[in-house]
Amino acid sequence: MKGIKKHTHEDREKAILEMVPLIRKKFGDNLVPLAVCCSFARNEDADYSDLELTAFVKTMPEGEPQDGFAKIFDGMLVELTWMTRETYLKTTLDVNEDWYLSGSDRMLPLINDEFIAELNAYRPPDLKQKCLDRAVGCFAEYQETVSKVLNAVNQENCEGIPVLFFEMIMQTLKLLSFLNQKPYVTASRMISQAREFQTKPKSIERLFDLAVNGRYQDLTALQNITIAVFEEFEIIFESLGLVLYDDNIDPNKPVHKMRRMQKSDE
Repeated sequence: MKGIKKHTHEDREKAILEMVPLIRKKFGDNLVPLAVCCSFARNEDADYSDLELTAFVKTMPEGEPQDGFAKIFDGMLVELTWMTRETYLKTTLDVNEDWYLSGSDRMLPLINDEFIAELNAYRPPDLKQKCLDRAVGCFAEYQETVSKVLNAVNQENCEGIPVLFFEMIMQTLKLLSFLNQKPYVTASRMISQAREFQTKPKSIERLFDLAVNGRYQDLTALQNITIAVFEEFEIIFESLGLVLYDDNIDPNKPVHKMRRMQKSDE
């Protein structure tokens, strides 16, 4: 393979040292801090890990909240993103639709240690309520993926089930993150982390075992476990006083703020 090669932590350190002066040159006085993030920052990078850096700038061109690039160099993916502090908080650490993945972001400073330390210590305001609002909002997507899986089971659509099943798993993981107000650290440990959550359906272990053991083509088990998890989620939401369902389909009547078909900053 030309495009994928093994690299060590030290290899990535060398790449960073090469990039820092080039990044300084690109942004000049507009550059505030620079940091490396994700697996390298956690000292968890493995043979095939990518390298991700974030540059913070004083200003961005009007109409461009952030920018960046991805280059595959010597078999390693290298990504650089640049944005203002305000955009980073809004898109990464504050509770938004992607927070279940982005909210755990921690950076290793390369330039301006104090700036990065302040961001690493940041905690979103009103975390619990905003996460519960998001849980209600994304339940519609979860309901849709469950419905597709049940349709595939009824139709014995064995070729469709793998894609639909893992789409449902992702929506399940997303829902669990918001219900527990805990973002995932890395995609490779999402299921392991979700198993440790306090708020979860009783049958979630059986669902995860279907995924991990590859037994999702057992249609009877898939149907029974999927329905059990869905019903147990309903009980959890009800116990939290969260309303999932509507009593009308009238577009003139109010809808939950997280169910509007647009990206919300709320």
